[in-house]
Amino acid sequence: MNDNTITAMMHPLRIRIMQELAIKEHATTKELMHACGDIPQATLYRHLKELLNHDLIKVTQENQINGIIEKVYTINHDQQPFSKGITELTVNDLSSIFNQFMISLMTDFKTYINHEDGIKHLQTEFGLVSASLFLSDQELIDMLTKINEVISSYLQNEPNEERKLRKFSRILTTSK
Repeated sequence: MNDNTITAMMHPLRIRIMQELAIKEHATTKELMHACGDIPQATLYRHLKELLNHDLIKVTQENQINGIIEKVYTINHDQQPFSKGITELTVNDLSSIFNQFMISLMTDFKTYINHEDGIKHLQTEFGLVSASLFLSDQELIDMLTKINEVISSYLQNEPNEERKLRKFSRILTTSK
């Protein structure tokens, strides 16, 4: 996997598109527009094109609707960075993925605080947490399973007037 592909994948909007496709397995442009919130249609098409150009997604179906071709997209699992296993990635691949992940977080944060009410809502809508825990391998697996269960229970939420797109990210390291 080259740096350009990793960079293409790690853009915040492209991450959201990939997340939506991971949840639904396939989606039309209209469904992706709905899931990605308030973005111009041209922006969505530009990001879909980038994902297609890097073979990160693929078109699985084309439907003719009133003279317009509606494409159905899915993740191209053969091109995902972890599709062959994390142990097959090089140190440079992993460093690049991590760097792009951090850039994505920084971009999200900058967008958040530059929003008209961003600073005002920092106390109630933003958090940085770091906790050092002593865990056995099994305790770590149990904890991650519980965290994933909680997150999974909210993944199907549809956007509405009360719901805002929120991003929960985690980084887990182990010291020897």
